[in-house]
Amino acid sequence: MAKKIRVVIIGGGAAGLAAAIAAARTGASVRILDHMDRVGRKLLSTGNGRCNYTNAAMGAEKFYTGNRSAVREILIRYPTKRVLDFFESIGVVPAEKDGYYYPSSGQAASVLDCLRSECAGLGVEICCQTSVQAAEKSGNSFLVKTDKGQVVCDRLILACGGKAAPFTGSDGSGYDLASRLGHRVLEPFPALTGLRADQKALSGVRVRAAVALSVDGQKKAADRGELQWTENGLSGIVVFQISRLAVEALRDKRCVKAHINFLPDCEPREAAAFLKKRLKLLGNREMQEWGIGLFHRKLWQQMRKESGLPPASRAGMLSQDDAERLLQVITDYSVPVTGYLGFDRAQATAGGVDLREFSPKTLESCLVPGLYMAGEMLDVDGICGGYNLHWAWASGMVAGLAAAQAKERKK
Repeated sequence: MAKKIRVVIIGGGAAGLAAAIAAARTGASVRILDHMDRVGRKLLSTGNGRCNYTNAAMGAEKFYTGNRSAVREILIRYPTKRVLDFFESIGVVPAEKDGYYYPSSGQAASVLDCLRSECAGLGVEICCQTSVQAAEKSGNSFLVKTDKGQVVCDRLILACGGKAAPFTGSDGSGYDLASRLGHRVLEPFPALTGLRADQKALSGVRVRAAVALSVDGQKKAADRGELQWTENGLSGIVVFQISRLAVEALRDKRCVKAHINFLPDCEPREAAAFLKKRLKLLGNREMQEWGIGLFHRKLWQQMRKESGLPPASRAGMLSQDDAERLLQVITDYSVPVTGYLGFDRAQATAGGVDLREFSPKTLESCLVPGLYMAGEMLDVDGICGGYNLHWAWASGMVAGLAAAQAKERKK
């Protein structure tokens, strides 16, 4: 019979590492099983390699989930300060910018190194390149079958991640384990991803803008920040923030459009006054040059064409209708959204194992006693800004502590 381990964690990502540390700090024996050659690979690419690991404005309203009250309860127990304290306890000194927290080293690798060092110091056993084939309840224990043999444990935590960025190890294999253990899996789909649009003429353009999303003509979301045009369509954080709702609508075959305001810091009346002043100031300039110095050249030429203004026409000769049409294009540039980028280009996974089937106090399964889940594999996904990592740390620590302290149940 294989040696019995107190807590086994399947998945060595952010949630799995946080769960391991929380459990091991109680003195429990802990083993992590991960199919990659090292744990925490996805962490290295977060925050553009700098790891935005939490945010000052933490709250349940920043997340999409089928059980917001459970998310709220966990975030109340593990607010930003408690997560910051946890990371300082393992050696990560925070650096804050506009409410976003990064390691002062500026390196995601340093966050992972500190997590791994803490695991090593606590005696957590990490087994990489180990593929889990099955997991089942056996009496009061769990039997985990891997390609390297069987593992028996008192408590089992699934922290396998979702399907986003599969090259980091998030291949969705945890959903099958959860399903076979009796849990409902809400169909996963990409979140925090780029949107497809027929705008190849603008590929390579970066600009600050306000972007609103409409579904069947109704506004559903809006954000402002850097917008990027790629060969596929629209990208940048401002697009990622609204992409979740766009993907959901596109999956339902609904009409989705992005409405872009290239004067994001102006109120409508201010934008109209600004445009009128500039048309007068540069009245002798041809329209093909009028927008240069205000907008990216490629973007301006596209907007001029959309406005129906001949390149050689003079700014000072525009009619009132021409000026109003130009203002409309500049402040509400409408782009039909035709699709979205897949999991290989997404930063997070929407959908997953139904959170309603778990205790909000411990993240223990309501269906299988002794089974816990944490992180991205649950149907919780947040907006950009460190929210998804915060959920990973918070849910991991809740599950890890509860699993380690749970008392043996009588058969």
